[in-house]
Amino acid sequence: MKNLAPILLLTILFCACTNFNRAVNTKKFTVPDEPIDNFMVLFVEYGDEITRLDEEHYIKAIKGKFNNLEHQRFRDHMAELSWNIFSPTLSFDYRRVFEVHQDYSFEEFQKGLDQPNLEYVLLINMKNNDAMGEVLRRNFQVFLFDKNQPNPIWTGFGYHNPGNLNQRGTARRLLNRIKKDLIRDGLIMG
Repeated sequence: MKNLAPILLLTILFCACTNFNRAVNTKKFTVPDEPIDNFMVLFVEYGDEITRLDEEHYIKAIKGKFNNLEHQRFRDHMAELSWNIFSPTLSFDYRRVFEVHQDYSFEEFQKGLDQPNLEYVLLINMKNNDAMGEVLRRNFQVFLFDKNQPNPIWTGFGYHNPGNLNQRGTARRLLNRIKKDLIRDGLIMG
């Protein structure tokens, strides 16, 4: 019994370190004929819903936020990790298309998405970034869009984490949870 105590303690410790829960809710709006095999990951901080990938929502929620300096390190971590985490799904690096801290019109944004073999956008929105005492509360809503359609194919809400956005582990945990939900909902291959 004494030999089991350290193993049990380590198991509890490792479980406690996994602090990104899977989405509380996910919803598929449409199901593609085949599993999605590519997308570009974009990250924004916007306190409201992003229900469409159209000019109105681009101006309100995405323009100046998907490539700003404020969360550049977190976006860079996601860009560096996503190609490996989502494999065999091809994850396009936004930095190869869009300059950091540069303003893009909706037309320029759409032109940037017009890349060979890029069909989808995985948009990660940090809705809350509130301090509760000494703990930051962050909630993320994720949308999967066909780049040519304004309505999302899929959305997941309820990913939360009190971790430091500047840490690679925070990006890794978030992307892994999103991947599990996309696989579970039959949108990408595992």
